Amino acid sequence: MTLNKASTSSHFVTIAFGTWLVIGIFIDGYAHNHGAVETFFTPWHAILYSGFLACAVWIAALIVYAKRRSGSTWREAIPAGYGLGLLGIVIFLAGGLFDMIWHIIFGIEVSLDALLSPSHLALMTGGILILTSPFRAGWRENGDKAEWRTFFPYLLSLALSIGVVSFFLMYVWMFRYNLAAVDVIAWYADHSGFQNTELILEDTQVRGLTYILLNTIVFMYPVFLLLKRWQVPFGAFAFLFTLISVLMAVLDGFDQVHGIVLALAAGLAADLLNWVYRNTANRRRGSRIIAVIVPVMLWGGYFGWTALNGGIGWEPELWAGSIVKASMLSLVLSILAISPERGRG
Repeated sequence: MTLNKASTSSHFVTIAFGTWLVIGIFIDGYAHNHGAVETFFTPWHAILYSGFLACAVWIAALIVYAKRRSGSTWREAIPAGYGLGLLGIVIFLAGGLFDMIWHIIFGIEVSLDALLSPSHLALMTGGILILTSPFRAGWRENGDKAEWRTFFPYLLSLALSIGVVSFFLMYVWMFRYNLAAVDVIAWYADHSGFQNTELILEDTQVRGLTYILLNTIVFMYPVFLLLKRWQVPFGAFAFLFTLISVLMAVLDGFDQVHGIVLALAAGLAADLLNWVYRNTANRRRGSRIIAVIVPVMLWGGYFGWTALNGGIGWEPELWAGSIVKASMLSLVLSILAISPERGRG
């Protein structure tokens, strides 16, 4: 059983090195998206792997220090929440070696291939296990009242982890493609061929709806995790949504700044609703209201922005229905994450 607990300052150092690693991931993604000449040995890979090395050395140092200080076993010296982080170091290291061999044998992947490469998925898994170490540690602490000083490394740990997940789902990030916009639909119509136009346009609608629903999961599920565990301080959701959107905007050189603004607004709506319902007898009810309203704010804002910038190319039933469906999906997620009490709805 783990006896050692890392301090708040230790969590800050862990997440600082984790931020270094994540910056390397997104710079690497930017390079891939902008046609940079790729080999395994690149400056952006150097940032990525040096960030990993910093994380690995730091976590190892925490364990060694705890063992020497307390005389405990190696297992007991692992800080609470950091056991899977240690496993993540092993997986990331193996994934990095695998990635180098993969590139030597099969060459450098481009576009979607890079996001589905087995070696890259191993790196993603290891990275997320490392990044979520402070979050897991915070989850095990006693009490649910969150003060910014102690809560921030847990929040940043979760936000960076969701950012990495979003990175590997960049091909479904709605703000990159704007599939409901009139000019985008016109482009697809012009490049589809006369006989295939209707089929191609229907396919873009299906894709757009799918992207909206998947993005809703990415944004909302971490909200419910936080609400399940803590009395979340005001501003936390705005920070979470904005950081995810800023990281994703890096991939295209901040061409889609509107995504950041809309995410910030939706996050502030979540914070405001959480503040209003924070002292209610049934906090679950507040989480349900957040679940329903925040996706409406996010996607309603998105379609409003689209209408003001060239127009919406979807029929009202489609764009309005996609907002409602995202809201319904979010509500279901909240029920799964924050279950009703027995005998209550």
